Amino acid sequence: MRGAFHRITRLTPVLAIAAALIFPTTASAAVTSIQVVSGELVAKGAEVDLTISFTCTAGDTVMNPYGMGGGLNASLQQAVSKTQQASGFGSGGGQTCTGSPQTGVVQVLATVPGPPFRVGPAVATAYITECGPTGCSSASTAPTAIRISH
Repeated sequence: MRGAFHRITRLTPVLAIAAALIFPTTASAAVTSIQVVSGELVAKGAEVDLTISFTCTAGDTVMNPYGMGGGLNASLQQAVSKTQQASGFGSGGGQTCTGSPQTGVVQVLATVPGPPFRVGPAVATAYITECGPTGCSSASTAPTAIRISH
């Protein structure tokens, strides 16, 4: 039972992205940019708060139209030793888009069982969905090297 829970927990980000790709949306809104800015270690490595910068259509809302998680999602992976990788996923959202650059913080929890995150280099990916009166639009980053700090 415990192993099945951990497998499901690790599949959650994949399922959220797959759902977004399977169910088409009307593309009228437009996310113009998204990037991971920084990561800050929290709770002795149990969490990393990722700051994400994005620009989206004024008046739209950062959200998931299918009700699973938020519209601002991030994953993080870090080699913490020669044989261990820390990884995790988090989501947030609910911001109203201004049309100008904005930031959001996504709390990424370290996957259990697994090692905690630590200060140092890591790779992050972010994904955003915004929805307005005439449809939704999504964008994602390529895997991006960042440095987790205190």
